[in-house]
Amino acid sequence: MKRRQSIKAVVATAVAIAATGGAAASHSAFTVSSTLSHAHLLPHRIRWLGKPSLPPSQIREVDFLIDGRRAWVEHHAPYSYGYDGNYLVTSWMRPGLHTFAVVAVATDGRRTRISSRARTSTPRPPPAALVDSWHRRIPAAEAGASGAPGMWTLTVSAVGWRILDPTRRRGALIDVAYLSPNTIEARGGIATRDHDPRENNPWCDEPFEPVRYHWQVAADRLTLTLAGPSRCDGQSRVWAGSWTRRRSSVRRWVLGEVRRCARLRPARLGHVAAETGEDSLPCR
Repeated sequence: MKRRQSIKAVVATAVAIAATGGAAASHSAFTVSSTLSHAHLLPHRIRWLGKPSLPPSQIREVDFLIDGRRAWVEHHAPYSYGYDGNYLVTSWMRPGLHTFAVVAVATDGRRTRISSRARTSTPRPPPAALVDSWHRRIPAAEAGASGAPGMWTLTVSAVGWRILDPTRRRGALIDVAYLSPNTIEARGGIATRDHDPRENNPWCDEPFEPVRYHWQVAADRLTLTLAGPSRCDGQSRVWAGSWTRRRSSVRRWVLGEVRRCARLRPARLGHVAAETGEDSLPCR
């Protein structure tokens, strides 16, 4: 009799343990997916979303990591890299193989992760005439609510268009498409760090409507003219107008050309002038 009771107790304990284990397993059944999981070669820009299996009410945050570094954090669904409706723009990344991970954190502290690897390509360079650093003084009446009055700085590179306000503590990093020889399209912002006030597109609300401009460079002056609807909360108040090549930029360019000429013809550099407005200086 005692043996039967002992066996029943053991069986009851085993059932209780199994039930508890099942409940714990059910409690920890929490996953996240990434829209980059099946990508092998990323285009210039691509939407990157993390999708936890738990409802948003049970998610504290979703982190996006690139090569192990946390590059973006989202606290509200949909969990998208670089704000809702925006893209992961790869122009700032070294061409080659990278690791892209999504980490979802539940409100009770549980975490789950998914990672994948994909390659990025060399970005298309902008027209040579644009590649430089420019500045433009914007009076208060012209700036309005679009930004602080004063000297703004624009730097054009293969990464994108970086604009800094007069304090140099706030700005933008914009993905720009070159549609024709003299037409550009300013798109969404580029995010390389989590909610950096000097990146992204502060003028545009999600989903980042594109704004087009005509551009022209004459000597040391860049002129941008609005070529369509004025969108993005008055972005064109800052962009449209005349920008002047920064003198320090001119000096760097001249020195670079002098060094290039020195490598080609060390004995005869000749006289060079920064006012030519040409892509390169003649080596005589």
